[in-house]
Amino acid sequence: MRDATNPDRLRGFTLIELLIVIGILSMLLVVLVPQLVEGKQTARIHECGLRIEAAAAAARAYESQRRFGDYPPDDFRDPDGTIKVPRDSVNPGIESFLVFLHRMDSREPGLSDHEDWFGNTDGDRSDTVLGRLDRKEKVELLDPWGNPIAYFHHRNYGEEQTYRMGGGEEGDPEEAEEQVVQAWRTRDGRWFHPRSFQLFSAGPDGVFNTRDDVANFVIQEEDD
Repeated sequence: MRDATNPDRLRGFTLIELLIVIGILSMLLVVLVPQLVEGKQTARIHECGLRIEAAAAAARAYESQRRFGDYPPDDFRDPDGTIKVPRDSVNPGIESFLVFLHRMDSREPGLSDHEDWFGNTDGDRSDTVLGRLDRKEKVELLDPWGNPIAYFHHRNYGEEQTYRMGGGEEGDPEEAEEQVVQAWRTRDGRWFHPRSFQLFSAGPDGVFNTRDDVANFVIQEEDD
């Protein structure tokens, strides 16, 4: 029985209880923190897939219009010469994708309802307002980790593109880096979506063309 008349005994028992609680909390943190981090990452991967799916649907809607009859270019080359925006060397594919997707003579809204997905990791601008984007900034479609999503039109799968990353989750420009990106091939050397386009994110590791990329196709893992 606890001796409530003995202060030293009471303090000693309370300290033991406190140490037990701290020990239990520490064990719970060890177990729960990795699960919380993994859950957050899983949610971001899912969100990234939704963004890519929305962009792919917008590209197909663009192609379905008779006057275009093709997917948005990844090099700012407009067959009828209506859009005259110089191609730059950084983030070219996804910037071109958004400019053409939001051209004034398109009947489709593009991704105009998702402007919170846009960013400008390389800070470049056009001399004129860019169609329905209603801005001079040459924006990119970003993934949930703040990095631009890559876009390749099928006719340029063999070319490389350079993308400027967003500087990590905090978007620190000093941590940003540029990466050379290639379109994805299957294990047997064929292009994914050989007659349409590829959209893919660098995924959680922030490095393009690695196995955790999130794409509008299923990335095949190498055999173990």
